[in-house]
Parts: sequence; structure tokens; C-alpha cells
Amino acid sequence: METGLTAKLKKLTHGFRPKLPTKMRTIRWADEVWTPTGIVDSIRFEDYYAKDLSICPYVDPDKFEPAAIENMYAPLHPIGECFRDGGKEISEDRCRGCVFIHRGHEIGMMCTCYEVKITLSDFKSENGHNFHGNENYYVVPAELAPKIENLIPTDVGILVYKETAKTAGLRMYKPSGWREVDPSVMTMLLYNALKKWCDGAVFVS
Repeated sequence: METGLTAKLKKLTHGFRPKLPTKMRTIRWADEVWTPTGIVDSIRFEDYYAKDLSICPYVDPDKFEPAAIENMYAPLHPIGECFRDGGKEISEDRCRGCVFIHRGHEIGMMCTCYEVKITLSDFKSENGHNFHGNENYYVVPAELAPKIENLIPTDVGILVYKETAKTAGLRMYKPSGWREVDPSVMTMLLYNALKKWCDGAVFVS
């Protein structure tokens, strides 16, 4: 039987650190969803920046109008190199805050799986280790994290629940790695999540 704490932790995963910090509705989630190996406690689908398409008139001059390069940018700095350090390609660190960068991204869809474990015996159970997302996390009370961090796959992360007199919520203890998800598996996960969403739908005749 699910405890109150388990239900609380599941709910907290729904909106934890969205990949796109926007007011647009870019996240969908469902609890108790079938995966190829069993039921995962919570699963989340969301938009993310799959590819950086940013361009710079100095390192990508062929992507701009020749007249703009000649009249606006060439007089300020030699074309073909970064005005900061002479680099030949865009770098996230070097280009951060640059006024010349034209930002752009390709939006993709990613999936995150969350397994909630309240006790060490619960963690050691054979059930509830169904990780099929691009990112995957165990969600545990803070005191349990040190006991399991060396027992889990290197690309599975840990979120911890901390509660104080003033606040309560999830914190990142160990980040997840990235796994590529086969399109057929992603379709299955989406379909099974969709069945959960439709279970709560209200249809007006």
C-alpha cells in the first residue's frame, strides 16, 4: 500500500526543475505507468533544447546577408573569428552574454522516469527499478541517499526529499546521465501515459 510520503514525493516530481523555464505548458506527467519491465512510479514528458542552433556573424558569416556582414560587423572586428578570443566556433561558455549571438534552438521531447523509495528494504526489493527514460532518478528521503548512491547505475540520478520547519521539497543529490530512448519504447511509454491521462478526463455529451 502506498504511504502518504510516497504520494507526496511522486507529486513533487511533476514540476521539479523543468528543462524549459517558461510559463508555457511544456510538461506532462503520469503516475503508475507501465514500462517494458514493469510499472514506474512517475513518468514525465517535456520539451527541451535538443540542439543549439545559435549563430554568430563572426564565426558563421555565411549564414547572414553579405551586406550586413560588410556594413555592420566587418568594421568592428575581422570576420572569421570570435571578437573575444579568436575562436573559430560557438562555445556556450565563451558566447554567454555576447550581444552578437543570434540565439536559436531545436526543441525536442524527452522522458524522465522516477522511482520512489522510502526505505532501504524498499530499495533492495526486486520491484520498482523501471528506468526507460532519457533521464532516470531514484527519489528518496535525504537520509537514504548515502546508503544507495554506490549501489545504483552510474547514469541514474538521485533526488532527495528534505523537510524543515520552513520548507519542504526535492533537492538534487546526484544528477542523471542521458540515455537515448528507442522510438518504439518512447511511443509505448507515451501511449501508456496517455491512458492514465484519459482515465481522468471528463467528456461532455
